[in-house]
Amino acid sequence: MASSSGPLNEELQCSICLDVFTDPVTTPCGHNFCRTCLNKCWTNTQTCFCPLCKEKFSRRPDLKINTTLREVVQHFKEKLNLGRSEVLCDICDGRKQKAVKSCLMCQSYYCETHLEPHHRVPSLKKHTLINAVENLEDYICQKHERPLELFCRDDQMCVCLFCTEGDHRTHNTVPIEEESRKKKNQLVQTQTDVQQMIQNKMKKIQEIQHSVEMRK
Repeated sequence: MASSSGPLNEELQCSICLDVFTDPVTTPCGHNFCRTCLNKCWTNTQTCFCPLCKEKFSRRPDLKINTTLREVVQHFKEKLNLGRSEVLCDICDGRKQKAVKSCLMCQSYYCETHLEPHHRVPSLKKHTLINAVENLEDYICQKHERPLELFCRDDQMCVCLFCTEGDHRTHNTVPIEEESRKKKNQLVQTQTDVQQMIQNKMKKIQEIQHSVEMRK
């Protein structure tokens, strides 16, 4: 896949399976891997360590989906037409339509037609809507059963509002949308930097080739 999706893919690539992340998780040392890949690496082993930098952990880390990174990966896949979400509306009778949004409060999927009340009814307007995604439960705080609307930059994980009143009370938290935009901008900048580096190297090679031809 790396050969077909360009330099940006390397930023979204699991170093274990060498494919675009699926359910990415972040180790305490800050490296990202597919959840399944990392769990396989730690199967039947007494000492857990990062497959990339080899840092050892005193105990097995509690791995949680990095939903912000997964959204970036999903956006990347859709942009390259590698995998579009086929989540269906929960309300449709008969032939179900493709869902366009997921409601974290209702924990349901809605097509364009059945999403309309969320734009009209005052109480529903307060609900948190996200793009239709599979595994909606990964966007719900397992401890408080509330939407994961915030991102803790200290612990690099998504949290709900109730979490900020407990373990993450003094941490630096921002809305997930803000963190998602930041990471997308960083990835775009990385892609630009890599492309510029490639262009510079190609130019250097051409200059060397030209110099060799002139000497001949």
